[in-house]
Amino acid sequence: MMDFRDAFSDQDYFKLCDEEAAFGFAETAGIIAQRNSRGLTCLEIGSGPGLLLARLQMRFPEGRFEGIEPVGSGFAKTEAPLAIIAARANLKIHRCSYEDFHTDQKYDLIFSINVFEHVASWRYYLTRTHELLSPGGLSVILCPNYSFPWEPHFRIPIVANKALTYRVFGSVIEDYERKKDYQGLWASLNFVKKREVIGFARAAGLVLYSDESVMGRMFERLFTDPEFAHRQRSLAGIAKLFYRLGLTKALEWPGVRMFSPFIALRLSK
Repeated sequence: MMDFRDAFSDQDYFKLCDEEAAFGFAETAGIIAQRNSRGLTCLEIGSGPGLLLARLQMRFPEGRFEGIEPVGSGFAKTEAPLAIIAARANLKIHRCSYEDFHTDQKYDLIFSINVFEHVASWRYYLTRTHELLSPGGLSVILCPNYSFPWEPHFRIPIVANKALTYRVFGSVIEDYERKKDYQGLWASLNFVKKREVIGFARAAGLVLYSDESVMGRMFERLFTDPEFAHRQRSLAGIAKLFYRLGLTKALEWPGVRMFSPFIALRLSK
Protein backbone atom coordinates (compact mmCIF):
# COMPACT_ATOMS: atom_id res chain seq x y z
CA MET A 1 0.00 0.00 0.00
CA MET A 2 1.24 3.48 -0.86
CA ASP A 3 2.95 5.32 2.01
CA PHE A 4 2.04 8.99 2.39
CA ARG A 5 4.24 9.73 5.39
CA ASP A 6 6.38 12.16 3.42
CA ALA A 7 3.33 14.33 2.65
CA PHE A 8 3.35 15.51 6.27
CA SER A 9 5.88 17.97 7.67
CA ASP A 10 4.54 17.20 11.16
CA GLN A 11 5.04 13.48 11.79
CA ASP A 12 2.99 13.52 14.98
CA TYR A 13 0.09 14.80 12.91
CA PHE A 14 0.72 12.03 10.38
CA LYS A 15 0.50 9.40 13.13
CA LEU A 16 -2.80 10.87 14.30
CA CYS A 17 -4.26 10.97 10.78
CA ASP A 18 -2.92 7.53 9.88
CA GLU A 19 -4.46 5.88 12.94
CA GLU A 20 -7.78 7.64 12.32
CA ALA A 21 -7.70 6.46 8.70
CA ALA A 22 -7.05 2.89 9.87
CA PHE A 23 -10.05 3.15 12.20
CA GLY A 24 -12.22 4.55 9.42
CA PHE A 25 -11.08 1.81 7.05
CA ALA A 26 -12.01 -0.88 9.57
CA GLU A 27 -15.48 0.66 9.95
CA THR A 28 -16.24 1.13 6.24
CA ALA A 29 -14.35 -1.47 4.17
CA GLY A 30 -16.61 -4.32 5.28
CA ILE A 31 -19.71 -2.36 4.32
CA ILE A 32 -18.29 -1.68 0.86
CA ALA A 33 -17.34 -5.34 0.37
CA GLN A 34 -20.81 -6.49 1.41
CA ARG A 35 -22.47 -4.14 -1.05
CA ASN A 36 -20.45 -5.32 -4.07
CA SER A 37 -17.91 -2.58 -4.68
CA ARG A 38 -18.00 -2.75 -8.49
CA GLY A 39 -19.43 0.56 -9.63
CA LEU A 40 -20.40 1.50 -6.06
CA THR A 41 -20.56 5.28 -5.70
CA CYS A 42 -19.04 6.45 -2.40
CA LEU A 43 -18.72 9.92 -0.90
CA GLU A 44 -16.66 10.81 2.16
CA ILE A 45 -17.67 14.02 3.89
CA GLY A 46 -14.72 15.55 5.69
CA SER A 47 -11.81 13.78 4.00
CA GLY A 48 -9.11 15.56 5.99
CA PRO A 49 -5.74 14.86 4.36
CA GLY A 50 -7.30 12.12 2.22
CA LEU A 51 -5.67 9.08 3.82
CA LEU A 52 -8.86 7.08 4.33
CA LEU A 53 -10.18 7.83 0.86
CA ALA A 54 -6.84 6.83 -0.67
CA ARG A 55 -6.83 3.54 1.24
CA LEU A 56 -10.36 2.69 0.17
CA GLN A 57 -9.71 3.62 -3.44
CA MET A 58 -6.64 1.38 -3.54
CA ARG A 59 -8.48 -1.49 -1.84
CA PHE A 60 -11.55 -1.20 -4.07
CA PRO A 61 -10.32 0.13 -7.45
CA GLU A 62 -13.56 -0.95 -9.09
CA GLY A 63 -15.55 1.48 -6.91
CA ARG A 64 -16.08 5.19 -7.50
CA PHE A 65 -14.83 7.34 -4.64
CA GLU A 66 -15.17 11.07 -4.03
CA GLY A 67 -14.49 13.28 -1.06
CA ILE A 68 -15.55 16.66 0.29
CA GLU A 69 -13.01 18.69 2.25
CA PRO A 70 -13.21 22.44 2.82
CA VAL A 71 -10.34 22.45 5.39
CA GLY A 72 -12.47 24.07 8.06
CA SER A 73 -11.73 25.90 11.28
CA GLY A 74 -9.11 24.17 13.40
CA PHE A 75 -7.71 22.05 10.57
CA ALA A 76 -5.39 24.38 8.63
CA LYS A 77 -2.49 21.92 8.84
CA THR A 78 -4.52 19.52 6.67
CA GLU A 79 -4.14 21.71 3.58
CA ALA A 80 -0.60 20.78 2.47
CA PRO A 81 -0.80 16.97 2.89
CA LEU A 82 -4.24 16.90 1.24
CA ALA A 83 -2.87 18.57 -1.89
CA ILE A 84 0.00 16.06 -2.09
CA ILE A 85 -2.07 12.94 -1.35
CA ALA A 86 -4.93 13.94 -3.66
CA ALA A 87 -2.48 14.42 -6.54
CA ARG A 88 -0.50 11.26 -5.86
CA ALA A 89 -3.52 8.99 -5.36
CA ASN A 90 -5.60 10.73 -8.04
CA LEU A 91 -8.39 11.46 -5.58
CA LYS A 92 -11.51 13.35 -6.60
CA ILE A 93 -11.84 15.92 -3.82
CA HIS A 94 -14.48 18.64 -3.86
CA ARG A 95 -12.97 21.64 -2.10
CA CYS A 96 -16.12 23.01 -0.52
CA SER A 97 -18.38 22.42 2.43
CA TYR A 98 -21.08 19.80 2.11
CA GLU A 99 -23.61 22.65 2.33
CA ASP A 100 -22.14 24.16 -0.85
CA PHE A 101 -21.80 20.83 -2.65
CA HIS A 102 -24.24 20.67 -5.55
CA THR A 103 -24.56 17.61 -7.77
CA ASP A 104 -27.10 15.44 -9.56
CA GLN A 105 -25.08 12.36 -8.57
CA LYS A 106 -26.60 9.97 -6.03
CA TYR A 107 -24.38 7.87 -3.78
CA ASP A 108 -24.65 4.28 -2.62
CA LEU A 109 -22.52 5.02 0.44
CA ILE A 110 -21.81 8.28 2.25
CA PHE A 111 -19.57 8.24 5.30
CA SER A 112 -18.00 10.63 7.79
CA ILE A 113 -15.52 9.71 10.49
CA ASN A 114 -15.30 12.13 13.43
CA VAL A 115 -16.77 14.94 11.33
CA PHE A 116 -20.40 15.09 12.45
CA GLU A 117 -19.45 16.90 15.67
CA HIS A 118 -17.91 19.73 13.61
CA VAL A 119 -20.73 20.55 11.19
CA ALA A 120 -22.63 23.79 11.74
CA SER A 121 -26.01 22.02 11.68
CA TRP A 122 -26.11 18.28 12.23
CA ARG A 123 -29.84 18.35 11.48
CA TYR A 124 -29.22 19.74 8.02
CA TYR A 125 -26.40 17.22 7.58
CA LEU A 126 -28.87 14.36 8.10
CA THR A 127 -31.45 15.72 5.68
CA ARG A 128 -28.90 16.71 3.05
CA THR A 129 -27.04 13.40 3.07
CA HIS A 130 -30.37 11.59 2.89
CA GLU A 131 -31.12 13.57 -0.28
CA LEU A 132 -27.75 12.54 -1.75
CA LEU A 133 -28.33 8.81 -1.22
CA SER A 134 -29.39 6.54 -4.03
CA PRO A 135 -32.37 4.19 -3.39
CA GLY A 136 -31.10 1.58 -0.94
CA GLY A 137 -28.13 3.81 -0.11
CA LEU A 138 -26.49 4.10 3.30
CA SER A 139 -24.93 6.99 5.22
CA VAL A 140 -22.50 6.01 8.00
CA ILE A 141 -21.76 8.49 10.79
CA LEU A 142 -19.18 7.98 13.53
CA CYS A 143 -18.51 10.66 16.14
CA PRO A 144 -18.35 11.40 19.88
CA ASN A 145 -21.54 11.59 21.92
CA TYR A 146 -21.69 14.76 23.99
CA SER A 147 -24.23 13.28 26.37
CA PHE A 148 -21.17 11.59 27.86
CA PRO A 149 -19.41 14.24 29.98
CA TRP A 150 -16.03 14.13 28.25
CA GLU A 151 -14.61 16.20 25.38
CA PRO A 152 -12.19 13.89 23.52
CA HIS A 153 -10.39 16.47 21.36
CA PHE A 154 -9.21 18.53 24.32
CA ARG A 155 -9.43 15.65 26.82
CA ILE A 156 -11.35 17.63 29.42
CA PRO A 157 -14.58 16.93 31.34
CA ILE A 158 -17.74 18.64 30.13
CA VAL A 159 -19.24 20.93 32.75
CA ALA A 160 -22.98 20.98 31.94
CA ASN A 161 -22.63 22.53 28.46
CA LYS A 162 -20.17 24.05 25.98
CA ALA A 163 -20.32 27.60 27.33
CA LEU A 164 -19.77 26.64 30.96
CA THR A 165 -17.03 24.17 30.02
CA TYR A 166 -15.19 27.00 28.26
CA ARG A 167 -15.58 29.25 31.30
CA VAL A 168 -13.92 26.60 33.45
CA PHE A 169 -11.29 25.32 30.99
CA GLY A 170 -10.82 28.30 28.66
CA SER A 171 -7.09 28.64 29.33
CA VAL A 172 -6.54 24.90 28.76
CA ILE A 173 -8.49 25.05 25.49
CA GLU A 174 -6.64 28.11 24.19
CA ASP A 175 -3.26 26.69 25.18
CA TYR A 176 -4.01 23.40 23.40
CA GLU A 177 -5.13 25.15 20.21
CA ARG A 178 -2.02 27.30 20.21
CA LYS A 179 0.45 24.47 20.88
CA LYS A 180 -1.13 22.10 18.33
CA ASP A 181 -1.90 24.79 15.72
CA TYR A 182 -5.61 23.93 15.94
CA GLN A 183 -6.97 27.47 16.18
CA GLY A 184 -10.75 27.41 15.85
CA LEU A 185 -11.16 23.76 16.84
CA TRP A 186 -13.22 24.49 19.95
CA ALA A 187 -15.47 26.90 18.06
CA SER A 188 -16.17 24.21 15.45
CA LEU A 189 -17.63 21.73 17.96
CA ASN A 190 -21.43 21.43 18.06
CA PHE A 191 -21.70 19.16 21.15
CA VAL A 192 -24.08 16.81 19.34
CA LYS A 193 -26.01 14.39 21.55
CA LYS A 194 -27.11 10.92 20.51
CA ARG A 195 -30.59 11.20 21.99
CA GLU A 196 -31.22 14.45 20.08
CA VAL A 197 -30.11 12.91 16.78
CA ILE A 198 -32.34 9.88 17.22
CA GLY A 199 -35.26 12.07 18.26
CA PHE A 200 -34.82 14.33 15.25
CA ALA A 201 -34.54 11.41 12.84
CA ARG A 202 -37.71 9.85 14.22
CA ALA A 203 -39.64 13.13 13.92
CA ALA A 204 -38.33 13.71 10.38
CA GLY A 205 -39.27 10.21 9.25
CA LEU A 206 -35.66 9.21 8.58
CA VAL A 207 -34.65 5.56 8.86
CA LEU A 208 -31.79 5.62 11.35
CA TYR A 209 -30.07 2.65 12.99
CA SER A 210 -27.74 2.99 15.97
CA ASP A 211 -24.94 0.41 16.06
CA GLU A 212 -24.50 -0.13 19.80
CA SER A 213 -21.69 -2.65 19.27
CA VAL A 214 -19.33 0.19 18.33
CA MET A 215 -18.35 0.68 21.97
CA GLY A 216 -16.91 -2.83 22.10
CA ARG A 217 -14.73 -1.92 19.12
CA MET A 218 -13.71 1.36 20.74
CA PHE A 219 -12.62 -0.45 23.89
CA GLU A 220 -10.62 -2.91 21.79
CA ARG A 221 -8.99 0.03 20.05
CA LEU A 222 -7.42 1.07 23.34
CA PHE A 223 -5.38 -2.16 23.17
CA THR A 224 -4.58 -2.13 19.44
CA ASP A 225 -4.13 1.58 18.61
CA PRO A 226 -1.27 3.11 20.64
CA GLU A 227 -1.88 6.60 19.26
CA PHE A 228 -5.54 6.50 20.27
CA ALA A 229 -4.74 5.06 23.71
CA HIS A 230 -2.15 7.79 24.28
CA ARG A 231 -4.56 10.57 23.28
CA GLN A 232 -7.23 9.25 25.63
CA ARG A 233 -4.83 8.26 28.40
CA SER A 234 -6.81 10.20 31.01
CA LEU A 235 -9.62 7.65 30.68
CA ALA A 236 -7.76 4.71 29.15
CA GLY A 237 -6.89 3.00 32.44
CA ILE A 238 -10.47 2.99 33.69
CA ALA A 239 -11.79 2.00 30.25
CA LYS A 240 -9.38 -0.94 29.97
CA LEU A 241 -10.41 -2.20 33.41
CA PHE A 242 -14.06 -1.85 32.37
CA TYR A 243 -13.28 -3.94 29.28
CA ARG A 244 -11.33 -6.64 31.16
CA LEU A 245 -14.20 -7.05 33.61
CA GLY A 246 -16.55 -7.69 30.69
CA LEU A 247 -18.73 -4.70 31.47
CA THR A 248 -18.80 -3.14 28.00
CA LYS A 249 -22.18 -4.70 27.21
CA ALA A 250 -23.67 -2.50 29.93
CA LEU A 251 -23.31 0.44 27.55
CA GLU A 252 -25.84 -1.23 25.24
CA TRP A 253 -28.55 -1.43 27.90
CA PRO A 254 -31.69 0.70 27.45
CA GLY A 255 -31.36 3.83 29.55
CA VAL A 256 -27.56 3.65 29.34
CA ARG A 257 -26.90 3.53 25.59
CA MET A 258 -27.86 7.17 25.07
CA PHE A 259 -24.90 8.15 27.26
CA SER A 260 -22.23 5.95 25.67
CA PRO A 261 -19.13 7.98 24.68
CA PHE A 262 -19.26 7.24 20.95
CA ILE A 263 -21.94 7.14 18.25
CA ALA A 264 -22.17 4.88 15.20
CA LEU A 265 -25.24 5.66 13.12
CA ARG A 266 -26.50 4.30 9.81
CA LEU A 267 -29.00 6.36 7.86
CA SER A 268 -30.66 4.44 5.04
CA LYS A 269 -32.91 5.29 2.13
